[in-house]
Amino acid sequence: MNHNQINTDVTAIRRAYGQFLEKGDVPEGVVPDFIKRSWQRSVAFGVPYDRIREVGRIDETDLRVVVSQYGSLINLAAPVMENLHHQLTGSGSVVLLCSGEGLILHSMGDPDFIPRAQHVALKPGVSWAEEQKGTNAIGTAIVEREPVVIYAGHHFIRQNHFLACSASPVLDPNGDVAGVLDITCDYRGHQRHTIALVQMAVRVIERQMFQHRFCRDVVFNVHPERNYLGSPFDVQVAFSPHGDYLAATPATCGQLDLRPGAFRGLFDELFDASYGQVLRKLGSVSPPVIQVRLRHNGMPVYLQLAQPTVVAKTGHGTPVDSPAPKRQPSPDGQRTLHELRLDTFGASDPVTLFNIEKARRTLGRDIPILIEGETGVGKEWLARAIHNSGPRAGGEFVALNCASISEGPLEAELFGYEEGAFGAKHKAATSKIQQADGGTLFLDEVGDMPLNLQARLLRVLQERAITPVDGKPVNVDLAVICATHHRLHDLVRAGGFREDLYYRLNGLTLFLPPLRERKDVLELATALAAKGCVAPRCIEFSDEVMDIFAHHPWPGNLRQMHSVIRTALAMMDAGEKLGRRHLPEDFLEELTLAPAAAAAREALAAQAVMSSMYADSLEQIELQAIQETIRQCKGNISAAARQLNVSRTTLYRKLKNSSFATPDPDRRGAARKRGDDLHG
Repeated sequence: MNHNQINTDVTAIRRAYGQFLEKGDVPEGVVPDFIKRSWQRSVAFGVPYDRIREVGRIDETDLRVVVSQYGSLINLAAPVMENLHHQLTGSGSVVLLCSGEGLILHSMGDPDFIPRAQHVALKPGVSWAEEQKGTNAIGTAIVEREPVVIYAGHHFIRQNHFLACSASPVLDPNGDVAGVLDITCDYRGHQRHTIALVQMAVRVIERQMFQHRFCRDVVFNVHPERNYLGSPFDVQVAFSPHGDYLAATPATCGQLDLRPGAFRGLFDELFDASYGQVLRKLGSVSPPVIQVRLRHNGMPVYLQLAQPTVVAKTGHGTPVDSPAPKRQPSPDGQRTLHELRLDTFGASDPVTLFNIEKARRTLGRDIPILIEGETGVGKEWLARAIHNSGPRAGGEFVALNCASISEGPLEAELFGYEEGAFGAKHKAATSKIQQADGGTLFLDEVGDMPLNLQARLLRVLQERAITPVDGKPVNVDLAVICATHHRLHDLVRAGGFREDLYYRLNGLTLFLPPLRERKDVLELATALAAKGCVAPRCIEFSDEVMDIFAHHPWPGNLRQMHSVIRTALAMMDAGEKLGRRHLPEDFLEELTLAPAAAAAREALAAQAVMSSMYADSLEQIELQAIQETIRQCKGNISAAARQLNVSRTTLYRKLKNSSFATPDPDRRGAARKRGDDLHG
């Protein structure tokens, strides 16, 4: 029986439930097999079927920590939940978003169908994991990894028999359960199509998660039927800008006869077409949809870019549907940062063009932008080009480097202060945020901002108002662009950057590749040389210099190239070609050291990969052995621990980060002492 196709004969379900409690079995065809499996797990977990106790809820401090950890999921799911709740208006339903462990994170709707004393059961902070609540839609969907409907007497705890719950797991791009979306109502108001609404909403969330994860890459919509492209039913497949397969949406990839994580290779190995040709064709046909075949099974499928963007030729050349890079300098031989725009950014590197086009699509939408990349790759240049190209171009572009100022002065620069705030001699200072009112605030190296200032900045972004030190609130209207040489997400994991602020700043992440990985190094050098001339003249590079530039590691990126060319131009006489003798000696020394440094980096990377592979393999083998032992012991953790000759605490610790459903020893113990339930 399908997880979604259920028998709603309440009397028959109650009889089956009673027979299970009395004899341990159920009559055939009355309840789905997954309900029977869940009832058996509930017994193994020791969940009392007749529990009538107060519902347990974690404290507010712990809840804030968990909500912060799931900030991205909540932000992506909230608009979808609002739409879902709107469709259910008047049905007496509650829409719930839960963590991958079953803890309610966000809820919408007033549960009037629940007794007032039990309202807390459907509020954030309550866990509906199977080991605590027995059979219920949220916990059972996590274990089964499938959409489920738990109707009336399907619930293991008798007090919850008045509920009907429809839930579906939300899978992340790796295929792991990232959360659960649930609709709960009184069973008498249950509609059979509710589970379809939940599944549709979950697919939308999963697509957004997928595109968010691979925002730096190229994502295709794929489906055997053209009409399904761009819908929640198609398959999204991500490739690197160079054509390496990255992932496919786990919930739908089966349509292409793919399993999550099963394929590793290039675009050309999955489809019977060239990556470069497909990109060029999608940029030249209208509508931008083409048909190809899957190599492994010959199935014809349609392709469409999920985020239509500039389509570049792989390797070299001018991109399709993009204006040719402007190589001529302005009449005075200079192009100032104030004149820089996205359409004059002067790049033909595919990765850079891809990010420029993404930036262009956000213009006028007040989407916060985060630019990541190594020091010197041109993050501020791109930020200024975005500002100059959008509707705020008439306002100020206010830049502040968060790494170059100590904490006290940085706070004053960013937030300002009133007269006398630091003593009678100090006059009032207008903050950078106020200066950017009506324009753009650019925070360079935002990853180095102290944590206490991150909290103040978050408040400004949420309230759209700033309170100077010892001052009164002032409303501000500004766009925010941030840049960092860090991987900001890694800083969040390490506790060095607030996760809630990260998701406020990261509406769109743009990545500028290091110069050594760009395809337009020689073009950039020519453009910089032209701009660096004190008078208009044509600069020629010797073949040797062109070769040096093409193979140099450029640790300082564009900033280094700009400095090297300026120095070389100063060393040249009129009419000379730019040759090796004009280049700085330390720059040439870096070239000789580059192979050894690259080899060392590759060796370290290989060692790290091998270590990770072996560690992952050993951990996976150990985890599989533990899980198999628990299954043999019918879910009895104590028996499994004795058989493995380890403590129960050790088992819980090793299973903590896996998707294998086990009871939490601390919560179970606490729940039994204080009584923990309703119900659901």
